Amino acid sequence: METRIKIIYWLTIIALAALVVIQGYWLFNQYTYTLVQYEGELFEKTIHVGQMDRNLRKELHDEGFKIMTWWKMEATQNNVSTFNPELEWVFDTYIIDTREIEHYNSMSLQQIDSLSEVSKDIEKYRFDIKIPNREYDVYDALERFHINKLCPFNTERFDSLLLTQGIKALSIKTEVTDSMVWNPHKISHTSIWNPTMEVTYPFNILQKEQVRITYKLGGSPILGKMLKSLLCSILISLLLAFCLIYQIRTIIKQQRIDELRKDFIKTMIHELKRPVATLKMCISFMKNDKMMQDKTMKDDIIHSSQNELDNLSSYFSKLRDLTYGDMEEIPLNLSTFNIKRLIEECIEKQNLPVDRQITITACFDNDNVEITADRMHVINIICNLLENAVKYSEGETSILIDGHSIDNKYIIEVSDNGFGISLAECPFVFDKFFRSSNIINKNIPGIGLGLSYVKLLVIAHKGKISLESTLASGSKFIIEIPKK
Repeated sequence: METRIKIIYWLTIIALAALVVIQGYWLFNQYTYTLVQYEGELFEKTIHVGQMDRNLRKELHDEGFKIMTWWKMEATQNNVSTFNPELEWVFDTYIIDTREIEHYNSMSLQQIDSLSEVSKDIEKYRFDIKIPNREYDVYDALERFHINKLCPFNTERFDSLLLTQGIKALSIKTEVTDSMVWNPHKISHTSIWNPTMEVTYPFNILQKEQVRITYKLGGSPILGKMLKSLLCSILISLLLAFCLIYQIRTIIKQQRIDELRKDFIKTMIHELKRPVATLKMCISFMKNDKMMQDKTMKDDIIHSSQNELDNLSSYFSKLRDLTYGDMEEIPLNLSTFNIKRLIEECIEKQNLPVDRQITITACFDNDNVEITADRMHVINIICNLLENAVKYSEGETSILIDGHSIDNKYIIEVSDNGFGISLAECPFVFDKFFRSSNIINKNIPGIGLGLSYVKLLVIAHKGKISLESTLASGSKFIIEIPKK
């Protein structure tokens, strides 16, 4: 049985470890997926902000300028209006300050081209475009160039537009590339501990200018997106871990109960052998007429038999009353009696060893205090504590019973100078079948039911019992019982 328990214990640990690893792997993949998804959303928002910036600069440009563009195919050097992506395109574009130049509408291309060489009011630009993807891309690039010339790109303005969309950039820098970049690009850095992302957005394709935006991907937005999955995973993991731990604890508890049952049976057999052996000896003695004539021996045998029968009766009474532990409460036969006289009666009933010096002293704050309780149960409580005080001590023993009233309660303190109980074992003394290791080593007979029985009776009276003890210095049991 013990081997199987160990196997189950280690299997539970392995299952818990596997659960943690699997859940961790799943959460890592979920986090990575959510991070990539969040990067995609951030990339789309950046492109949207780039379009917003473009439209804003288009509105802000100076209306005093005019843009004129002439397209030419390199192969024919003729003006054409049809876009052919298989040819190399070359086009000239002019930016004319119409505030300074009059009648520019009546000028020919040759006149504008000639004037651009001597006038600062006309700027000429020539661009070669080799096989662009779409006709729209060329017109879009040309429009971006015109907008940038009339209203240059500004990183502060772009950052402000990002903030209006709830996006905070780590850095925004403009740069010139080696070749024309036609589309925005995303560079992901999916580091778990410090994830960042870069987005390049070409704001002036023809002059190879682009802006590079760096974002620091904090964990809060990502964790916020996977909050539901994270909470469900944690709850399921905790539930499974609790079930596994509860299962192994239940098995261990059942094993302990089984061990207690076996120990109890062994102890009971051992304890019952003694009174049976004494009674057999008594019967053998009674069969011997010569020994029956020895009055001293006869009295000793009868006294020993009576004590063992009392012990046997006490064991059965405790076992009977302990069966009430499964009931809601022990039935009580209530009556009103004088507590001082009851305690004195319990002292008189004690069979004290003749070979030891034992003193039992009782003191009361009031000799006439009466309480309403089950008289027989209260006698059992006091007698059990006195028997324990005698049983678990040696040599000269002093037992003190102190009875006094506090409000509507009556307090009974039973103190002795016996073996005492260690501080670590004090919380367990009222458990069924518990016996202190110090007592077991002294080979003192008992089955560990006495104090459990006492606590059961005290609780049945709606009272409390506590223990103050020091190893090798003695113990004090404090009982609180309502007067009514």
